Amino acid sequence: MAAERTSRRVPEAVVRITGRQHGGGHVLANFAYISRLGYGDGKELGLETSEGDVLRDGRDMQLLAKEWHDFEMDGDARRKGATSISMILSMPTGTDPERLKGAALDFAREEFANRSWVASLHVDRDHPHVHLTIARRDHDGRRFHPNRDDLYRYRQRFAEKLRGRGIEANATPARARGIDPKHEPIAAIKMRSKGQVPRLDKSRALRAQRYRDGGSVDPVKAFLAERQATVRATYKRSIQELSSSPLAADQLVAQSLERFVATMPEPQPNSLSEDRSPVDRGTPSLNRSAGSLPSRVPTTSPMVDTGVDKLQALNARLAARAATSKGHVSTPQPAGAPPSDVNERIRKVVEKARGDAGKTDQNERAGTLSDRLRELTEKIASPAQPIDLSRASEIIRKAEERDREKRERDRSRDREGPSR
Repeated sequence: MAAERTSRRVPEAVVRITGRQHGGGHVLANFAYISRLGYGDGKELGLETSEGDVLRDGRDMQLLAKEWHDFEMDGDARRKGATSISMILSMPTGTDPERLKGAALDFAREEFANRSWVASLHVDRDHPHVHLTIARRDHDGRRFHPNRDDLYRYRQRFAEKLRGRGIEANATPARARGIDPKHEPIAAIKMRSKGQVPRLDKSRALRAQRYRDGGSVDPVKAFLAERQATVRATYKRSIQELSSSPLAADQLVAQSLERFVATMPEPQPNSLSEDRSPVDRGTPSLNRSAGSLPSRVPTTSPMVDTGVDKLQALNARLAARAATSKGHVSTPQPAGAPPSDVNERIRKVVEKARGDAGKTDQNERAGTLSDRLRELTEKIASPAQPIDLSRASEIIRKAEERDREKRERDRSRDREGPSR
């Protein structure tokens, strides 16, 4: 029974959506990735298809990707929807890879019997997992829109298939295990594995800092405690019922549940996630002193920890370097004289940023300003060359143009239909 498996902390089956592919080219790139196409002999993997075939040739994969794309478009070149959806099915280290693959294929054949799909087993990481890519439209033309309830059902079905092949697996909600779901996006996990700090961690650190500075407790903690109390009460009722059973097996389950409830961890809100150890997070700890929040550009001064401060420091450095550089001897400006074009533009950016300090996206804006200044700060790093203010102005202009072009691309993404 599920309660008995939960009390023994049986490994949980994982089913996650990892992405969506738009257009035949994007689908083909996904096929190439999960099949390791082009990695060389001994490293390439076959693609198991819903028709029972195994694709190993790039041309066959290209034809299948085109077929999916044509069926999704159905003559409408302006359709914006995804062509396919990719998922991952995994279990912890030590799980038999072949039995895991068999369970995943059984799951796909039953759950997506009316859809085209491909699958491939990967064992190159610390845990075996199967990549599953599904055509968004089924054979009747209906589109695939999996929600949270669907994913929970997929986990349950996948766990059943695993148990049918002799692999202990469970599929329970995180709150049933006394765990606060962290909702960690895959992108954030990958960034941490590379030693980078995702935006998610920055926002959590800011939230925790805000409550510490105010001397208050995150209200989410009380909500989580109340929810866990409900879970504990449910388990206690089950323990009482099982303990009163004349069956020895039921009494053993009751004892196991008692131990499980006694060791349930105290719920913690996501804002306290930076207090978790690096081992728990898989990334350097964010438990730093106040005012030392993550920054995209390493700072050389403890006071320079935001994009606005960097702008002010840069403004001062530009003025000092322009005054001392060879061939650029400055003369004192009369009172009321207008500042240089570069200084004026920097001053306006600083004033705008200070005026928007109350907005919730201040940390992200600071990071954006830091990104825009990275190239400029590299240009002024060498003392051997004098600073040309006109050149600095040109660099700022180009950085602003790149930023503006990026915003335009983000707004017009997929405006003309899926990329091919």
